[in-house]
Amino acid sequence: MSKKVLLGGLVALLIFSLIHINQGSVDVSVSTVIDAIFNYDNSVEHNVIRDLRLPRLVIGIIAGGALGISGALFQSLMRNPMASASTLGINAGSYFFVVLFSVFFPGFDSIPFFPALLGALGTAFVVMILGKGSSNPVKMTLAGVALSLVFSSMTSALQLLFENETKGLFLWGAGSLVQNSWRGINFSLPIVTICFLISLFIARKIDILELGDDVASSLGLNVNLFRYLGILIGVLSTSAIISVVGPIGFIGIVAPHIVKRLGIKKNSEILLSSFLVGSVVLVGADVLSRMFTGGSYELPVGAFTAIIGAPWLIYLAFKTSKNIGKSSYGLLIQTGKKRLPFISLVIILTIVIIATFILSLGNGGFDFFNSDTAEFVIAKIRLPRILTALLAGTVLAISGFLLQTVLNNTLADPSTLGVTPGAALGALFAIYFIPKTTSLTISISAFIGAIIASIIIFSISRKSKYNPTMLVLVGMAVTAICDAGLNIIIINTTVGKSASLVWLAGSTYGSNWNNVITLIIGIVILGPISWLICKDLDAIMLGEDVATAIGSDVLRVRVIASFIGILLAAIAVSTVGTVGFIGLLAPHMARFITGIKHRKNLVITALIGGLLLLVADFIGRVVIYPSEIPSGLVVSIMGAPYFLWLLYSTSKIKR
Repeated sequence: MSKKVLLGGLVALLIFSLIHINQGSVDVSVSTVIDAIFNYDNSVEHNVIRDLRLPRLVIGIIAGGALGISGALFQSLMRNPMASASTLGINAGSYFFVVLFSVFFPGFDSIPFFPALLGALGTAFVVMILGKGSSNPVKMTLAGVALSLVFSSMTSALQLLFENETKGLFLWGAGSLVQNSWRGINFSLPIVTICFLISLFIARKIDILELGDDVASSLGLNVNLFRYLGILIGVLSTSAIISVVGPIGFIGIVAPHIVKRLGIKKNSEILLSSFLVGSVVLVGADVLSRMFTGGSYELPVGAFTAIIGAPWLIYLAFKTSKNIGKSSYGLLIQTGKKRLPFISLVIILTIVIIATFILSLGNGGFDFFNSDTAEFVIAKIRLPRILTALLAGTVLAISGFLLQTVLNNTLADPSTLGVTPGAALGALFAIYFIPKTTSLTISISAFIGAIIASIIIFSISRKSKYNPTMLVLVGMAVTAICDAGLNIIIINTTVGKSASLVWLAGSTYGSNWNNVITLIIGIVILGPISWLICKDLDAIMLGEDVATAIGSDVLRVRVIASFIGILLAAIAVSTVGTVGFIGLLAPHMARFITGIKHRKNLVITALIGGLLLLVADFIGRVVIYPSEIPSGLVVSIMGAPYFLWLLYSTSKIKR
């Protein structure tokens, strides 16, 4: 079987390579390609082949192969069928550190291998700590997705604040095989070759490791040594590739699974075949991307690998959710040992919100109390903006609160479920493709995008009876497709790129009374329904079996609560853009200080969410005046440390 796979893979790679090298504005024949390699005559055709097309093809083969073997190593050594550099957050971590390095060393001209390696190692280390002791691959994958969210937010902040220093990194960050020389190949090939040979050398040890730690130890194998060595090899080869072509997702998850589906069992053969299949998939994706390339535009191959890989992730979701089945456990949460009375908490939070509201109204680089235009500033600019921040934060917090409980997952929120990326894609579609677009048009388009994403997620999850695991994994796939669409739109437009990045980062800039009215309508209609289903949520939190035993219709409550949560998220995103973290953090904070009663949690969650975005809006307006930092980025910067602590602390909770 292995020989047939290798032969078939080589034939496919040869066919794709011939198509790939003939793509472009200059037509060349096969004989011209051969002459350019062996009888170079300095002609235009030969220079194009030797300096542009061949380097692009070769780096595609190397990168696809390296990502294939790293995915195979991660999946085997972490015992996680969904493990890859993209699903574990390694790509996002490397990208962030390269952007950070570019900010502090803007004139650095070498390949940024060490920043990429530092980011990849750090992320892998954190994910391993969070997943330690957990046999649930979904939990580890979701931790990787959450880490990706943290790094993506901080990367966006750096790109907005240091636009000149990070110029040119957006295309690289979307994953591109474009090469102007052999420099990247000369750098990455030795590292990938060494990693590949070492991985083949330890392949038999990995076979033994897959029998289980106890069995492997009884056979005399140093389990930790070979496990961490294999993961280190995967991280090294991934970092070498990221530093040259940027983060390219899904190759590491697709290639090993194709190989295993073909019946290959031994890790030495899996690694060899994964290298070949990874190369075929990446070169094939680049062929596809270049079919849609025109003029000076270049579509990132990373977007097309996401479009190819997302359906595969959905397929894995079907398999994984079937094995896990329904959860007999409730939601794992942390609560504080000392709690203030509920009424006292409400009063304290309300006072803080009012104080912040007044402070925000009177500051912002322009003191309206001493101005003749105070009335205009209050009525037209600050008041609608501050109210929008307060209400949008409240709406996002309630959305995250509902989704976390019904999905039985403390890491669930509109961002990790794909609702927010769907809204973002809808908004950018309006910005770039609808003539004379207005803020109202953008909001409506964002709302439609969120609803379409939700319909797709729930339609696919229907057969699993809306299994929480299935919903989360399908949400990840939809997120990948939406992100691919966003990258394609932004990279291929020359006007409004900064405005798009600001909207994607989440901003209350330019908010008006229409936004306020929209949010109030959402709260007035959906808030009371959320309050009414809180009693059922109390039962569901104890676990599906317990809730069913005491008479709760778990499926009905889950569908209603999910629908309300998604609708609230769509309303909020359509008014302030893609603000993350509030739906994640506010429910955790509320549970920590109030306990497990959902009606109390709902009130405190709403107040904390409103306060978070209100404070973020104020800080974003005044800290670098007259410029502004989008509120979503301020929330990310404030929330990231707390969120990382939260991930670490919840990973230690034992059922």
